[in-house]
Amino acid sequence: MSTERLRKDLWILDAAEQADAAEQYRQTCAHLFEITLLSPEDAFYNSLEGYNLGGVVFAQCKGVAQRFERRLPQIVGDGSDTIMLILDLDGSEWRGDYDGRAASSEHGAIRVVDMARPFSLTTTPYLTLYMILPRAQLDPQAAELDFHGLVVSERAGSGRLLATHLRTLWDTIEDMTSVDAAVGAKAAITLLGGAILSGCEFARDDARPVEKMLLATGRQYIEQRLADPDLAPEAVREHLGVSRSLVYKVFAPVGGISAFIQSRRLDQAFDAILQDRAEQQTLGEIAYRHGFRSDAHFSRAFSARFGVTPGRLRRVGESARKEGLSALERLDDVWAWVRSL
Repeated sequence: MSTERLRKDLWILDAAEQADAAEQYRQTCAHLFEITLLSPEDAFYNSLEGYNLGGVVFAQCKGVAQRFERRLPQIVGDGSDTIMLILDLDGSEWRGDYDGRAASSEHGAIRVVDMARPFSLTTTPYLTLYMILPRAQLDPQAAELDFHGLVVSERAGSGRLLATHLRTLWDTIEDMTSVDAAVGAKAAITLLGGAILSGCEFARDDARPVEKMLLATGRQYIEQRLADPDLAPEAVREHLGVSRSLVYKVFAPVGGISAFIQSRRLDQAFDAILQDRAEQQTLGEIAYRHGFRSDAHFSRAFSARFGVTPGRLRRVGESARKEGLSALERLDDVWAWVRSL
């Protein structure tokens, strides 16, 4: 049995000892988040102690009040496909928007974040445990669900099991071999999958079975016709054979039928821009192929959804492919481990 010790990273930034501590922090985190401090820079402090559990990053972080924003430039430049699991240890207060889903500390202590989607989070001074894992390691059923911004309460059975395991794993990690830690990480991922299945199933139960069926059928119809500029709510209503009021009610959980059609068109256009590496299509052609008659309307809607213009996305994507990510790395660096997942 392997007795290899775990790889560890300890990173402390303290403005009382380093005048540029806050700027170092912002620059080092820039590939993952935009950071806005909510307290004076001369009071800045951040500590991070992390371990590489063989493809899973597990760390404890203590920080000052701040806002984290993960936008499309970070997502595009990241290149990895990961999930972040966060457990609050000190009852800090936080509030976030996870790509349209509002969540806060009032709902629970455990957060699940899809790092392939944008979010904005504001927090008071905090102490957290977090685990970052490749999406491919998550239970396939759970991986298919919309868990971005899901909050799990420790009052729930799945939440209590997950939180207890994370705390125990952290308390004993220094005495673990790499094999022990890999087993502990696998158990945490299994419990996370169960918590996602439980939490998302509860959320889905708000709708009646007939409405769920209509939503699924309507979404499938829309997905197959996104390139049609004449696709509109009325066409979906006729296909479903229901009243206008019912079709609007059915699509309310996903933001409304018109918003859903536009968001899916924009999502596909986003992918098309990144995949068109040789720039064989103009942005206007991509817009038209995805159901937009007006370049100006496409650009405004794209910027509103993703926080970046279509042209900027094309330039950022090309730059990321050519130049890679930030070179701010330490020898055993949690962020370098994250980039390698």
